[in-house]
Amino acid sequence: MKPAVYISRSVLKAYFALFNRSYEVKGQDTLPTGPKIIAMNHTPGFDPLYLPFILKETPHFLLQDGLFRIPVLGWMLKRSGQIPVLRGTAKATEAMDQACALLRDGGTIAIFPEGRDVPLGQHMTAKSGAVRMSLETGVPIVPLGLYAPAQSLTHLHVIWKGSPLSGAWQFSGRSYMRFGAPWNPDRTLNVHAQTRELMDRIYVLVAEAERDVLLCSIPRRIPISMAVLRRFP
Repeated sequence: MKPAVYISRSVLKAYFALFNRSYEVKGQDTLPTGPKIIAMNHTPGFDPLYLPFILKETPHFLLQDGLFRIPVLGWMLKRSGQIPVLRGTAKATEAMDQACALLRDGGTIAIFPEGRDVPLGQHMTAKSGAVRMSLETGVPIVPLGLYAPAQSLTHLHVIWKGSPLSGAWQFSGRSYMRFGAPWNPDRTLNVHAQTRELMDRIYVLVAEAERDVLLCSIPRRIPISMAVLRRFP
């Protein structure tokens, strides 16, 4: 294990313990061995910080390049093999080329097709990068639905490089992850249509996680048998 990967995991473990964060995951038994692309929704407040502890291998995330310029965090991201994505430039394809090279070498890529935070319940036109990488390398895509309950989110407003930014983050409570079955796009079908299909698969998993949370929050009624009721007048 690379020193930066070890340091990153140690920092995350300390963060989880300090803020009493936990997670629930289902579907990880369906994860294929070998190279794969894990495609997930980009929900506010919950990026998949637990993913490195669920997988046997170290995932390589495609992340916006601005994160790599943050002191300390940027160093850990670079040293642990994460991939910066330079939006709106000719260099944007470099991230895809680097990701495909890692897949051919047996690595695992983690990607957010939406490309930015999307409030829960809203859908947007996603990028086709995950489908294109799968078609180019032949590796399967594993859809992953991420869900964080609204009551666990803290809304933030900060100034970054002179510009106001707002968002939400989950500082405490439980996060929910649902893996779907591995899926291989069809080379004969439209890339954008298959990207929509991929996001539909992801959104179904998100809805499944939300439903599980709601069901668990409903108080269970204690059944009372007729034999017990007969004891009372």
